[in-house]
Amino acid sequence: MLFVLENIVKRLTWLILLAFPALVCAQEGSEPPGDTEVVPAVTAGEDDEKSDDAPQEPGGAARQQDEKEKGVDEDNPADWPGLLACCGLWGMIPIILVIIFLIRRANAQKRTQTLSGIAAELNLEFSPMGEESLEGQLGPFPLFNKGRKGQLTNVCVGGTDEVELRIFDYRYTTGSGRNRRVHRQTVVAMQSALLNLPEFRMRPERMFDRAGQMLGLQDIDFDEHLAFSQQFVLQSDMAEQTREFFDNTLLDFFATRSGWSFETQSGSFIVYRPRELVEPTEFKSVFEDGFSCFKALRDRLERS
Repeated sequence: MLFVLENIVKRLTWLILLAFPALVCAQEGSEPPGDTEVVPAVTAGEDDEKSDDAPQEPGGAARQQDEKEKGVDEDNPADWPGLLACCGLWGMIPIILVIIFLIRRANAQKRTQTLSGIAAELNLEFSPMGEESLEGQLGPFPLFNKGRKGQLTNVCVGGTDEVELRIFDYRYTTGSGRNRRVHRQTVVAMQSALLNLPEFRMRPERMFDRAGQMLGLQDIDFDEHLAFSQQFVLQSDMAEQTREFFDNTLLDFFATRSGWSFETQSGSFIVYRPRELVEPTEFKSVFEDGFSCFKALRDRLERS
């Protein structure tokens, strides 16, 4: 409900920004033209006679001047309704921004509360905020070197004798001003002494990646497995070791994980969907996906 309300408020903000210029133009175009009086033509002689014969009333000149000024005011009335409407629209923007902030904070608090309950059901430790030690361990991964103001929240910790698992939300900021963007995603991180892995980065392939390949940007492709190569960009400073590591069984495994990003270091890996927060109702599935990845990598190492 709060998420829907936030979207409505955002759209209202844009509506105000778009409507303001239209109101100004409409107000300018609504000014009525001044009334035009038809004055009968008077000859020079008649004008002189009327000027001589007409008696001059005391204060007549001053009264005529007042009438002229009054006429100007009546022909050009102040546009108070339009001015108040425009000022009111602009005045609403700070209020709307505050509402958006409060809605987002309420959403975040609700998410934290829900995930805390789910972590308890899965026998995972839960921490609303990340730890410095965890941030240090994750530092070598490319995801955590993007943008600025990186922040870990809603950290769930668990595992087995073989592997330690963490699931958490991660956000970072790119750009500034009108181009400022906040990127949020749910990340699974796993660490094990059994994971003697080559370092590589795998992410979903986008349209401009094909053009990048023509310009010489790296993408380790497998001609014998197009289902994988057409979905992902695979990059590594250890290209030969990485190509050898991806046998057909491992390629089959990842080919069914459309939309995933995957990064490895020796002894650990992370997996996530870029700019996608997992719904609390899907958290158990993410938990299971993490162990599926660990098992696939462990089995590949055992085949070596």
